Amino acid sequence: MPSRFSSSRMLKALRVAGLGALALFAASATSQTAVTTTGFENPEYRYSVALPTGCRHEEGPGTLEAVCSVELDPDKSAEASAASSLVMEVVAEPVPDDAGKAPSALAQNFGEGQFRQELPETVCGESDDSRVKIDNVDKAVEETRVVYTASVTCPGIKFLALGERRATARYLITPGLRYRLMARALSEDYEQRKDAIDAFFSSFKVLAQDKRN
Repeated sequence: MPSRFSSSRMLKALRVAGLGALALFAASATSQTAVTTTGFENPEYRYSVALPTGCRHEEGPGTLEAVCSVELDPDKSAEASAASSLVMEVVAEPVPDDAGKAPSALAQNFGEGQFRQELPETVCGESDDSRVKIDNVDKAVEETRVVYTASVTCPGIKFLALGERRATARYLITPGLRYRLMARALSEDYEQRKDAIDAFFSSFKVLAQDKRN
């Protein structure tokens, strides 16, 4: 069944349900600076996540995105281009046909091949699959969901004088809802902000249907 992850932004705008400011502390190889984050909770799509406070947060139908300067400076992030900045994104997609299904059935409806096929366009905006490098593909079948993760290297964009970009993508296939998480930055900036990227992925939680926190 074709996924709608790669279609235009979906459904009605996300609602931020006031988790308030959180503080997450992570150390990277190049930085020991604390990353201050803001928490977002979405009861409709049943997830919570924390994004760096020093980023520009953008919401759209079915999406939540942080566009960040490498320094996580709010003023610089406000003017930063998503093409060349650190970007962290969550996309949620309802899939009613998957409701109530076991992980084995979820994996049949959205397999590793489809995951790989979507990455060039959804992560890099690249229609030529041969120009995108995909590594470290992992599939984890858990109690109630299937999780796919991969490292992606996006080619440079000459007309934008943009160098190679590096990304991590994670898809969570759950009964009735699919989530795409993505973090992407210029290759030279990715390791510098690994603390913020790791905190983003670690903070994402799928909420129980009858709970909001």
